[in-house]
Amino acid sequence: MPTINHHSDRQLLLQISEGDEQAFATLVKMYSGLLFTYLFKLTKDRDIASDVVQEIFTQLWLTRESLKGVESFRSWLFVISRHHAVRMLKNIDRENRIRQEWHQLTQTNSINDEARDQASLKEAYDALVNKAIDQLPPQQKKVWILARMKGKKYAEIAGEMNISRETVKKYLQIASSSIVDHIKSQGLPIIIAFLIMEL
Repeated sequence: MPTINHHSDRQLLLQISEGDEQAFATLVKMYSGLLFTYLFKLTKDRDIASDVVQEIFTQLWLTRESLKGVESFRSWLFVISRHHAVRMLKNIDRENRIRQEWHQLTQTNSINDEARDQASLKEAYDALVNKAIDQLPPQQKKVWILARMKGKKYAEIAGEMNISRETVKKYLQIASSSIVDHIKSQGLPIIIAFLIMEL
């Protein structure tokens, strides 16, 4: 592994800001392992840690012109990565809370009008989601079901389907987007579409 020091960071950042892909590859090699270890300790989730690492370096490349103004790259990198990971964890917590509230809302056994309306809404929602899932291409459909309905991790799905983890992630993103678009096109509340999305 290359030695990490302030001088080499500054030189690499200048080269990267000018579009040097080799310099960027070197920077990724220098920091991706350290960053993953840090984020895994923070999130306790390998998928989240891996996703944050990938997203951070993608954003670094997309905004590379601004890197020449960064003084202490290592400190800066770990600070923005921590903020990104914390925001992602909060989004996941919020998503889980909404799912729990939705479950409680639709599982009531009350026979009053409100309960019947809620049951009807859930029935319509389930039918709409199932229709959207059925319209997905076979591979995307299988990935979505394994991830969303069976709760499997990316690595498990990749092994089961004999595809790469990145392909699993790509299929899931495309499938989720397609399902949300279908739900929104039918005029259901945006919060229902949100339940489908991966954050």
